[in-house]
Amino acid sequence: MELKNPLALYICAGVAVVCIIAAFITFRLRRKYSGGKKAYLPEYLRKEAMFKARVVWYNVLKYALIISIIASLVLSGFLMARPYKTESKQLANYNRDIILCLDISSSVDVLNETLIDKLENIVKELNGERFGIVIFNTSPVLLCPLTNDYQYILRTLDRIKEGLQMRIDMQHNRILYSQKYLEAQAFIENGTIVGWPERGSSIIGEGLAAASLDFYDVEEKPDRTRIIIFTSDNDNAVIGDEIVTLPEAGKMCQERGITVFGIGTEIMKDVDRKMMQETVEGTGGSFWYGEDDDVVDNIVANLRKQMAALDDTQYEIIENELPEKPFKILLFSLALMLALAFILKV
Repeated sequence: MELKNPLALYICAGVAVVCIIAAFITFRLRRKYSGGKKAYLPEYLRKEAMFKARVVWYNVLKYALIISIIASLVLSGFLMARPYKTESKQLANYNRDIILCLDISSSVDVLNETLIDKLENIVKELNGERFGIVIFNTSPVLLCPLTNDYQYILRTLDRIKEGLQMRIDMQHNRILYSQKYLEAQAFIENGTIVGWPERGSSIIGEGLAAASLDFYDVEEKPDRTRIIIFTSDNDNAVIGDEIVTLPEAGKMCQERGITVFGIGTEIMKDVDRKMMQETVEGTGGSFWYGEDDDVVDNIVANLRKQMAALDDTQYEIIENELPEKPFKILLFSLALMLALAFILKV
């Protein structure tokens, strides 16, 4: 805590010190009074217990009044000195957007499930940034547009994770078909296999390109930091030609100022891994691979560190004045002083 006008406090404190000295001198002079008794009082009354108690209470209240007066002076000076506290506050204009772009084909299920479990902690750490989710297979689906409603994002991630877990369990014959399974699969598959018989599956470039286009205000707000967290095995099973290849999608991200962090599966072919790595690093991002829980932990730790480095959120120094507590104490002190003055008939 600091003071804007400390001189006011010093002056009031000086006045309070003068009052204390004056009260002490007055008390000493009264004790040294040698001109006889100030007022006649029968001696037997002085020995009465009630009289002695009244004198004690009178002295207690008198000194309490003096203390209240001094405290009121000091508190008044403290208020006039304008106490304040300096703090750094994040501006309301948060300049970072993040889209999670998931290849939802079954070959990436283990990676996606492990990654989502770790990414939920990153979402819980966000403070004003916008977050979105895109899933794709044959065709991309914007599952969650950019928003700072983190509870909604976490619920969506939980539903994706549930669908992935049930699909993995089904592949290993750990569960049977049920209504719950069908609903979970519908959530992660609806819209992502549109055109599948004619076009094939795992059309990687179009998934990344769609995520880049879901940053809808690139032209209006070019200074925002834009990030895509992109998972895939980059194993295209496309029939015919792709509308957008992965390198072309990477160039789209570069042109729109989007940094891509890529995460691949451990069983990726070398040629697929090389293409995805070059595409991702061309945007200024980093590439990792592996589904193991410890590996994904390290990936997320690196991801968190690099995302923090890209965060251009601005801060400002704010001075918050703090008059509330001393003002309340001053009011109490004044009320006590008036009550004591009334009791003592001052």
